[in-house]
Formats: sequence, structure tokens, C-alpha cells
Amino acid sequence: MLDPQKQALIKEVERLKPELLEISRFLHANPELAFEEHKAAERLSRTMEKHGFSVERSVAGLPTAFTASRDSAEGPTIAFLAEYDALPGLGHACGHNLIAAGSVGAALALKAALGEVGGRVLVVGCPAEEKGGGKIPLVESGVFRSVDAAMLVHPSNRTEIVKRALGMRDVQVEFFGKASHAAATPHLGRNALDAVILAFTNINALRQQIRPDARVHGIITHGGKAPNIIPDHAAALFYVRALDMAYLEELYQKVLGCFEAAAMATGCRYQVKRAGSDYHPHKINYALAELFRKNLEALGAQVDQGPEDQDLGSTDVGNVSQVVPTVQPMIAICGPSVACHMPEFAVASASRAGEEGMLLAATAMALSGLDLLRDRDALRRVKQEFAGGTRP
Repeated sequence: MLDPQKQALIKEVERLKPELLEISRFLHANPELAFEEHKAAERLSRTMEKHGFSVERSVAGLPTAFTASRDSAEGPTIAFLAEYDALPGLGHACGHNLIAAGSVGAALALKAALGEVGGRVLVVGCPAEEKGGGKIPLVESGVFRSVDAAMLVHPSNRTEIVKRALGMRDVQVEFFGKASHAAATPHLGRNALDAVILAFTNINALRQQIRPDARVHGIITHGGKAPNIIPDHAAALFYVRALDMAYLEELYQKVLGCFEAAAMATGCRYQVKRAGSDYHPHKINYALAELFRKNLEALGAQVDQGPEDQDLGSTDVGNVSQVVPTVQPMIAICGPSVACHMPEFAVASASRAGEEGMLLAATAMALSGLDLLRDRDALRRVKQEFAGGTRP
């Protein structure tokens, strides 16, 4: 049986339900790409201001990042992370509309308990999770310096509490050859597209000898201008991923070797650029995860925990988890045949099941935040594990 303070938070999320649904539906109907989330950031900022939070816009030099805080007396700071960027061509096929609404709902509900328990509630508006890593400059600028614990809940096809995330480095490669007539004088040209194709072939061979947790995948971003012109310029974008940064660096160097070999074979020059900052692996905090699990199950949800090191992606939440105890559980909003980044997942993110999952996430986060604010032993265990103590 949940105690009266927790019962009050449950009722507060229920009271906020119409507003949270409106936020989620607005974001879903107005998808915006990485670093372009102006409507989303402003809508969320105005919502937090309306509820008495102090809002700072354009945090860390990012026009679509913000923070919203509310405090009462001395106490810990609990941060809820709001993501709201969409995917090119797919809209909210990762459910960031639900993530944002859930984090806002958790913060607004927990605000109601601050007068009794003390502490600070912080919402961090995080742009560009899908591309560019908006949380990375937020970390580097010190946004999380005074935060004691951070949370968000990601929609999924399975309800899981602990899931690792792969470190990721994105790299752009360009090859420069020499244009010539592809039929009349091919011997006078140097084919940059052949170099890109060889780079893919080399990486395909490399995959046979890399660790099972690692991934290398990419797309051709420029392949030439016309079939009868030998391409003098071609380019590709690759993601290199691994469960730890040391192996990611080792694998990255091997990928660079694949590029160099392709350039040598075709007589082309090549140039490599980093497309963004590294996404770090998720540093799991089991004490915080267990706290969330108990609250989720107390709300009647069933956890279907799979292997924590399988079916992994990458997220800049990993960078946050390196500087503050962080939890990112998954809550099912659809069946196992639908996964993130599929068109069907965008549909699920606006479905009744998606909205119910969002409200469940908001409630479980609010309850977990309350535990951390009023139970200093629970917070001590979380912070002790983060600092290198024994896993509970």
C-alpha cells in the first residue's frame, strides 16, 4: 500500500493528465529535427513558467535547450530530462513526444510535495538526442553539476528497467578523384565513388573480426552527378559503436584504415571529419534502477526485463550518466514486432497505449523522485554506487 504522500502524487498526475496529453499530442503533430525544435522548446518552457518554475532559455548556447527549476528549502536536486527532437521522414518514431510529456508531468507532480520534503526539481530540455548529442554541451557547461540524480523514461516494445547503451562516434569520409567521361576516356579519371564502395567492402570484411557488442554502419551521402561522369567526389557517413570507449577508439582506428586502403586502391585522396561529439556508454546505477522498479511495480506494471546488454542503441543520456546517477527505464507502448525508428512506432507514440505509458512513466518518476528527496539513505546508496561503491 502506497503512503499518503505517494497517493497524493498519483492524484496530481491524474489531475495534470489533460495538459500532459495536450503536450504530447502537440509535439507529435509538430515534429522538429535536431537543433530545430523551436516550437517544442517554447511550448515546454511556457508550460513550466505557468506552473511557477524559473526557466532559463538557450542554455549552453543551444537555442532549443532550456532548464526549468523549482525549489523549497534545502535538499537534493532531482532532474527530469525532456527529449523532443524527431526523426527525418519518420516524425516521432522514437517517442520523444512521450518522453518530454512524461518528464514534465513528473516534475509538475513532484513540485506539489516540495513544501513537505524540501529540495529542488529541475527539468532539463534536451535537444538533438537523435543527431548531434544536445546533452553533451549541457554536461560540459555544468548544467548537471548540482544534480543528485537524473531520470527519464523511454517508450519501447518491452518494459525493462536496466538497459545499457553503446558508445558512438560518427565520422564523415570524403574521397576526391578526377572526373572524366565514363565511356570515352575512363582511363583519365579516378573514381571517388569506387573508393566509397571499397570503404564499405573493407568495413564489411572488418565486421567478421569485431566484438559482438560493436557495430559499424553507414550511408552514402554523395555518389556523383551523372552515370556518364566518373565521380570526382563521393562521401559517406558512418557510425562506430561499442560498449566501452577504449574498444570504440580501437575500432575507429581500424575503420580509418579501411578508408585509407580504399583511397590507395583507387588513387583518390580522402578526408575524414568528425560529425559530432562522442556518445558515451550508459553507466548503470542499479540502486536508482531498483528504486524505480519498486515504484513501477507498486503502480501495477509488470517488468519484462531482458538481457541488459542486447538489442542496444546509443544515446547522449550516456554522457549524463557519466557525471550524475541516471536511470532510463523502458516502458512498453506496443508489441514486440514494432521497434523504435519504425513508422509503426510513430503511430504507437500517438496511440492510447502510448499515452497511458507516458502517464505511467510520469507517475513512477515522480514517486522515485519523492523517495530520493525524503529518504537520504536511499540517495546515499545511489550516490555511493555512482562513486564506485558496491552494487546493491
